[in-house]
Amino acid sequence: MKPALVVLAIVLGACGDGRSRLSQHVPVSWHEVRDSIGHTVHVQKNNVPCGDCHGDVFETPPDDLCDSCHASTQHTLHVQDPAGGGPVPKCRDCHGFGKDLAIKPTECMRCHSDPQGKHPAVGAHGGEECSDCHRAHGTPATQPRACADCHAEQQTEHAGKRGCLDCHEMHESKRAADAGCASCHTTLKGKLQVTARAITAGHACASCHKPHELGKAAVATCESCHQGKRVLAANKHGRCTSCHDQHEGGAPKSCVSCHGGENVTHDDGSCKGCHPVHKLAAREIAVDCESCHQKPHHATAKCTDCHTPHKPKVQLAAGLCASCHKQQVSSTASTGHAQCISCHAKASHDPAAPRPACSTCHTKQGNKVLPGHSACASCHTGGSHDPKLAPPDCATCHKQEAALAPKGHAQCASCHDPHDGARKNTCATCHTDKARTGHGLKVDCASCHRAHGPKGVAQPPACTSCHKSGTLPNLHRGKGHTNCATCHTGHELQPRSDRGTCTSAGCHTGLEKHEPNAVRCATCHPFGDGK
Repeated sequence: MKPALVVLAIVLGACGDGRSRLSQHVPVSWHEVRDSIGHTVHVQKNNVPCGDCHGDVFETPPDDLCDSCHASTQHTLHVQDPAGGGPVPKCRDCHGFGKDLAIKPTECMRCHSDPQGKHPAVGAHGGEECSDCHRAHGTPATQPRACADCHAEQQTEHAGKRGCLDCHEMHESKRAADAGCASCHTTLKGKLQVTARAITAGHACASCHKPHELGKAAVATCESCHQGKRVLAANKHGRCTSCHDQHEGGAPKSCVSCHGGENVTHDDGSCKGCHPVHKLAAREIAVDCESCHQKPHHATAKCTDCHTPHKPKVQLAAGLCASCHKQQVSSTASTGHAQCISCHAKASHDPAAPRPACSTCHTKQGNKVLPGHSACASCHTGGSHDPKLAPPDCATCHKQEAALAPKGHAQCASCHDPHDGARKNTCATCHTDKARTGHGLKVDCASCHRAHGPKGVAQPPACTSCHKSGTLPNLHRGKGHTNCATCHTGHELQPRSDRGTCTSAGCHTGLEKHEPNAVRCATCHPFGDGK
C-alpha cells in the first residue's frame, strides 16, 4: 500500500457499501477538500457517488467529465481568447473542488485581480458581485447595469454630452480616468486645451477638478496644495494663474509678457534675480541691493536714491546729487566743478575714498606751484565746493613780509603770482612816472627799493654804493656837496642847479646878489667834467 493512501472505514457514509471499495484509494487529504463548494454540492447536496467522478481508483476527473452531466450548460463567458491570451478556463477553474477552492463559483477576483490575456486586471467594481453584470452561462454573457443604478448621485456637467463610459472603463484601475481627460481636452477647439505636460507633471486633472463636479466653482484653489506661497506685490500677482498656466504644467510665464516696457540692464536681465516671486517678505517687491553688492555705501543713502533699479549703470548727474547736497551743488554750479563725479568718482560707494589731486585738472597751476604752496586747500579753503571763496591773506603764513611791506603794497597778489610767487607785475605797472625818469630808465627798481623784507636793504642804498665819491668830478668832491640827496633825487638825476637851490637850505646864503644875472650857479662853478 502506498504511504499516501489509507484505508478509511467510512467515506462520508453517502458512498454506501457499494463504494466502500474506494476507501482504500482515498487520499488522506480528503478531509481538507470535503467542504469545498464542488464537493458540498455534488456529494452532500446532490448525493453524487464519488466514483462517478473519480472512478474506481480515485483518479483526478478529466476536464470534459462535467459535460457528461452538464451538457446543456453554455460556455459563452469564457470563450477562446482571440488574442491568444491563454487556454479557455475549465469548469473546475471556477467551480472549486480543492482545499484552496472552498469558494463560490462567482469569486471571479481570484483570477481577475491579475491581467488575463487581453483583459487587464479588474480595478473598479472588483468588490461588487460579478453576476450583477456578467452571466457565466447566459447569452449575452455580459449585460451591465446602468451606471446610475448605483451612481445616481454622481451627476456631472458632462451629463447629456458625455456618458460615464466616455471617461471611465468598467474595470479601470484606480484613478485611470484622470489621464482620460486629455483624450478630449487636447483637441477641443475653442475650449480649454490640456497638454500632456500638465498630466505628466504630476498634476492630474482630478487634482484640481473634482471628478463629478467639473464646474469652475468647484475647482480647488492653488493654495489647497501650495500653502504659504508668498507672492510679489499681491495686488498684481495675487492670482497664481496670473503667472502660471495650470494646464501647461504650471511653468511660469516670462515676466516681460506683462512687463515688456521695463528696460532691464542689471546683470543678466533675469527679473527673478532681484524679484524672487515666492520668497519675499510681505510688502517687499525686491531683495536689498546689499544681498549682491557688498560694498561701503554712501552715508545713509539707499541705493535707489541714486540708482534706478532697471537702469543701474546711469551716470550720476549734478541734479541728482543736489537732492541731498544742495549747498555744495549750488556753490559749484558755475565754477567748472559742477560735475560732482569728476572729483567724487568713487565716493558714492566709499565716502572715505581719496579725492584726486587738484593738479589732475589744474595742471598748469600744479606744475608751477611753490613747494610751500603744494597743498591747494591751504589757500583755497572753500575747496572744490566753493572755489571762489577768497583765500586767506598771505600774511597768514608770510607774517614778516607783510609786516615790512610799505604803504600801498599790502595786496601781495598785486605783484606776485599766488602759485609760484613770481612777480607778475613790475614796479612800472604802478609807478609809471617814476619808471620814465632818472634811475627808472637805467636800473631795476629793486636795486634801490624793496617792497618788503626780510631780504634786501630797509632803505635805498647810499648813492656812493654806485657813484663812488672818489670818482665824481669837480665840485662833487667839495665840502658840503657829498650828500647827493641835497641836489639830486633818485628819479631826477639832473641836479637842481638854479640859484635858489644853491642859496637855500642854509648852503650859500648871503650870495643871493652874487652875479645877479647868472641863471645857474653851475655855469661858473661846474660839478661835471664838461663832457
